[in-house]
Amino acid sequence: MKTLFFSLLLLCHAWSGRPVVSYNDPGGISVLAVNTSASTIDWKADKATGTHTGIVKIESGTLVMHCGLLSSGTVILDMGSLTVTDLSSADKEKLEGNLKSDYFFDTGKFPRAQLDITAVNHSSEKTLRFITILGNLTLHGITKQVTFTANVSKSGINDFAAEANIVINRRDFNVATSNLRYDTFIYKDIHLHVILKASRPEPLVSSL
Repeated sequence: MKTLFFSLLLLCHAWSGRPVVSYNDPGGISVLAVNTSASTIDWKADKATGTHTGIVKIESGTLVMHCGLLSSGTVILDMGSLTVTDLSSADKEKLEGNLKSDYFFDTGKFPRAQLDITAVNHSSEKTLRFITILGNLTLHGITKQVTFTANVSKSGINDFAAEANIVINRRDFNVATSNLRYDTFIYKDIHLHVILKASRPEPLVSSL
């Protein structure tokens, strides 16, 4: 057992390239579940005549922690939950219907979007507070590589919390490109503000 502990300790330091600071002591590999009720995604899209904002819910997700640091993971979005927050009444319902139609995200055909985290760079900040995340985003049936910076407020073998601003080009995913009017007057960038929280699931207890 003592030999195994020292082997894990050496592996953690070898993977990070330097001693881990600010976070929990090295603890091997753990898998955290995304807290969907505490995590949020706000979206913003600009057009020639103004801006629309809204929310899309996270359906589920898991994060893999290596020595208390994010290593990989998957986050699944419920595109059918997409809502508009800057309008009310009939205007709100009309825009939500348009966004879910085949002119935009076609949520009937593509009910989910998915981010697969493939690599994480922890070396950009000495405190490890800011990390660079590389991943594959699948949206509207198309997968593209994305890179963004996350501001980490908590990272350990049992808990993770971070905030990030992600910008995606809707044209990369063929969103609102089939209609010339939409494609002309809606700007290409969709801005996502993400707050992600995850923790180790409670062990299941069964009675005999």
